[in-house]
Amino acid sequence: MRVFRTHAALGLRPLTAPVMLFIPLGVLLGQNVLGIISANALAHLDIVISVGLATLGVFIGIAAGREGKQPTRLLAASTIEAGITIAVVSAAVLVLLGIWSMPIELPMLVVALALGVCASASAAPSVEAGDAAVRIVAARVADLDDVMPILLGGFVLSLAGDRTESPFAATALTVGVGLATGLCGWLLVERSEGAERGVFVLGALALLAGAPAYLGLSPLLGGMAAGFFWVIAPGQCDVIVARELRKGQHPLIVLLLIIAGARLLPSLAGVWLFAPYVVFRFAGKVLGGWTASRLAPGVAPSDLGAYLIPPGVIGIAFALNLHQVAGAAAAPLVFAATAGAIACEALAIAVAPAVDRA
Repeated sequence: MRVFRTHAALGLRPLTAPVMLFIPLGVLLGQNVLGIISANALAHLDIVISVGLATLGVFIGIAAGREGKQPTRLLAASTIEAGITIAVVSAAVLVLLGIWSMPIELPMLVVALALGVCASASAAPSVEAGDAAVRIVAARVADLDDVMPILLGGFVLSLAGDRTESPFAATALTVGVGLATGLCGWLLVERSEGAERGVFVLGALALLAGAPAYLGLSPLLGGMAAGFFWVIAPGQCDVIVARELRKGQHPLIVLLLIIAGARLLPSLAGVWLFAPYVVFRFAGKVLGGWTASRLAPGVAPSDLGAYLIPPGVIGIAFALNLHQVAGAAAAPLVFAATAGAIACEALAIAVAPAVDRA
């Protein structure tokens, strides 16, 4: 079971939540099998997706802000690893879409970049006392490789949506909404005590989820901007927010995975995208891990990539966010990213190094 015990995202506590369990459970409960989670229920669960996205973004922003106080070569290594994975998957998908001429409603560049963002997220392995150095380094690299994909993901969402402003302006607007909400939350939380602090934290989270969702933007990016602000702002706002939000960490992640499974709609385009997604994600992680190992101390190039194969929940969360913005046109991408996550987790079990102890 330790194979499945991972961090769901940067800054989150370890949990055992394999996508191989909860996504198939969502498929079983969904409208195509038992029908317990109907299409109407999925429409009402959109708010859960937005809240989950904002929560993950806040945790990532808080952890990234704290990491920024201690510069490390691992931050550069993780950025390179994520960038290589995005480049490999996006380039391969873009070329194949041009060859296949698949009936996909979204622009090919949006499809390619979106799948690259989904592929770049890795689930960090849990770390215990006495673990080998490579496992510890891999956990840090997998943690830190969430930041750049979220920034790029906010840009991709602005390309996918029907917006009048430029993608750069839309991305800046998302960050601005997150920072403004972070400022309001800081003013309230720092000056409150007792139970009312929890109310203000939940209010700030609701605003971080609702405002970007209403505008067709990324709650992930908005939440990350707010979390980063709370770290650099005076006081203990980041500590208070993280403590309050950890109470709902596990249920939100489980709900996101179940909803992703319930939203799975097999299609010709989704099935065709599935195989390249898995193959080139594996290639990108291996190549990215090999390159990142040059900056990571004491890590064999062949080992780091193997630890980065397990998919991170951020990739699935971004696919759900894209579905919120683009609607049914994004269904093939949700299928490829979600089904691909199951395949990648199974693949990770086969390639995971056998020796973890120092």
